[in-house]
Amino acid sequence: MANEVVKQEMNTKLSYYANQYTGLMERDFAEHGLQFDDYSKQCVMASMSAIYSLVTSSKEAMENLQGSNLRQVIGQVASLKLNANAVPRECYFQLRSKQDANGQWHKEVELGIEGDGNDAILRQFGVGVKKVHPVWLVKEGDIFVYPKHKGMETTPPEWEEKGESQKVVRVVYPVEMTDGHVEYLIAERESVKTNLFAHVRNNLMNETFGIITGKNSKGKDRTRHDATPEEKKQIEAKKEEIYSALRECQTVEDMLNCDIAKPYISAAWLDTPESMIVRKMRNNAIKKYPKDFNAIASQSLMQMDEMYRQVQEEIAENANSEDFIVDSPAVEVTEEPKADVDKAPFEE
Repeated sequence: MANEVVKQEMNTKLSYYANQYTGLMERDFAEHGLQFDDYSKQCVMASMSAIYSLVTSSKEAMENLQGSNLRQVIGQVASLKLNANAVPRECYFQLRSKQDANGQWHKEVELGIEGDGNDAILRQFGVGVKKVHPVWLVKEGDIFVYPKHKGMETTPPEWEEKGESQKVVRVVYPVEMTDGHVEYLIAERESVKTNLFAHVRNNLMNETFGIITGKNSKGKDRTRHDATPEEKKQIEAKKEEIYSALRECQTVEDMLNCDIAKPYISAAWLDTPESMIVRKMRNNAIKKYPKDFNAIASQSLMQMDEMYRQVQEEIAENANSEDFIVDSPAVEVTEEPKADVDKAPFEE
């Protein structure tokens, strides 16, 4: 009986969050002049179920998550039309610890795109794309001949499987266009080094290496935001030491085995490196192809890029670091208070 009560309570909470964020997405889409279609709604419902399961299984509470974070993630799913219930998976979610400017830690939900999610994005938004054919996973020891170009004519690539290894060295997407010709989107294993480097940079964003100690003026533990110029210099030197070690690595495997960088590489890379490398290759092959995104989808994809997040965090960190004084008379402006219509009651 007790189990039934708990299950009913969970279903009630899940329905509440699903309905609230579905309503928010409908409003956001309408404000941009976009249609919130049935499939986008289906993606929102599936993602909310997956997020709720992730949060509760991690012994966290939905109430403790920031509403703005959830709204951003759900918006990404809805605009990119990624279905968390699709088989094979198109996307996944993970909880990450984030530190704010006051040194307080909190959990945030982060969306990741699986290989088949990239296929779905290309099918939905690729310019002139008629059909995305199954990806070729070219492995070490296979015979592969690159496409050849002669004027406006292209000779298709050739791939002969040998079965000598499970190590994928490149991925190839045959993409059939609406005018009948076929494009071949190719990414090499070597390209994943850039992804891994960006991943480490992102994870080092809040790292102070024990250099910053003591309390700040508010009586709280000091963070990177409280660092003195000398402390910042020491921290940057430590980071550069890690970056230099990664730059010297010849392969992705060398980077994953780099002792000085390993503490800043997530378990997803270390526990299942091959699947992560293939996922990144598939993403790299597709992401540069022209896509016709609407405004929300374009912003969503940008928000998920690790390099973009790093830049935004650095901008936020350095914003107003120096006082800017304007020599002009002060003008008092009065305005009637108005309700914040962009937030649901439970959003912060």
